[in-house]
Amino acid sequence: MGGCGKTVKENVEKGVVYKTSRISYVGNYILVGLVLILFFLVWVKFNLEFTLFPRTYFQFQSTLIGFGFLLVMTYLIEEPTIERILRSYMVTNHEIIKLEGFFRKHKLTLPYASVADVQVHKGVIGRIFNFGTVHIRGFKEGGEITIKGVKNPDELHNMIKNKISLMRSKLMKEQQQE
Repeated sequence: MGGCGKTVKENVEKGVVYKTSRISYVGNYILVGLVLILFFLVWVKFNLEFTLFPRTYFQFQSTLIGFGFLLVMTYLIEEPTIERILRSYMVTNHEIIKLEGFFRKHKLTLPYASVADVQVHKGVIGRIFNFGTVHIRGFKEGGEITIKGVKNPDELHNMIKNKISLMRSKLMKEQQQE
C-alpha cells in the first residue's frame, strides 16, 4: 500500500484518505507552456505595451490582454490545489466516502455491499506516470464515486475489490449460519 497518494496514516476506523495527485494535471502544465508561448507571440506581433497605470487606450488594451493571459495561466497552475482543497476520498473497511466542498460539505457514502462495479481508467500520460481515475458504481442510481487523478489506481482498485469480496463472503457466511 505504499505511495497510494495517502495524506494521512492508515487507521482501521478512519480509513485511508486519497486526494487528486498533482501529477495528474501534467496536461495543465503543458497548456501553461503553450499559453506562455502564445502570449509572447501576441506580444511581439502586436507590439503590446504593458504598464500598471495605462495612459492610452492601446496601453489599456495591452495591459488587459496581459492580465487575461496571466489569469488563465494562474488558473491552470492552481487547479490541482483547488481540487485537493475541495475534494477528498476515504476508503474504510465498510464503505467509500467522497467529501466535497469548502464552506458547505457534501458527503456521499457508498457501502461495499452496494457496489456494482469498479473500473480504472488511465490515459497514455497516466500509464507513464502511474495515475488514473477509479470509477465506483453502485447498484442504486446516483450511487457513483469517481476518484480522479489518484496515484497507483490499480492498487486502489485491487484494495476496493478485496474489501468488496471480503464483505460479500462475510455476508454469505452469516446467511448460511441462519
